[in-house]
Amino acid sequence: METQSLHELTVRNVTAKAELNRETFYLHYVDLHDLLKHVVNDIFDDLSSSLSPFLQLKNADLDNQLLSFLDYFYQNRKYLTVLFEEKAFQKKLHNFIVDFIQARRDMRGIEKEDTVAKDIIASSILGILMWWIRDGKRYSSEYISHQMSLWMTRSY
Repeated sequence: METQSLHELTVRNVTAKAELNRETFYLHYVDLHDLLKHVVNDIFDDLSSSLSPFLQLKNADLDNQLLSFLDYFYQNRKYLTVLFEEKAFQKKLHNFIVDFIQARRDMRGIEKEDTVAKDIIASSILGILMWWIRDGKRYSSEYISHQMSLWMTRSY
């Protein structure tokens, strides 16, 4: 995924890069789509694991939450850049962010039911992530986290 777009990816490319034969690939996955589904599910499991401790702390610092979230993306930017090209991945990430916003609001006792506001915030975060991973890599996750925190404390 780091060297090709998803549309150029083939089972042959994957098995050659992983130094596996095709039979081994098919023992674990039905096809390339199945492999990608597993990769995406692993990404969201990892994100959930890294962020869930923050939902346990009522007074969790927004900067630390954002930093943990952004660090994950920065550390995995090589293949996430490719996944960001897929609308289905963007939609799944958008929904993940909306759910996290709602969970954070629930944990803090904020009773805002404004779905549009959550979608706007999630879309903004997603846009920032996509820009940062593609074009803004020169900025540290700490810097981006701080800038987002300044903006989000007004609307989140």
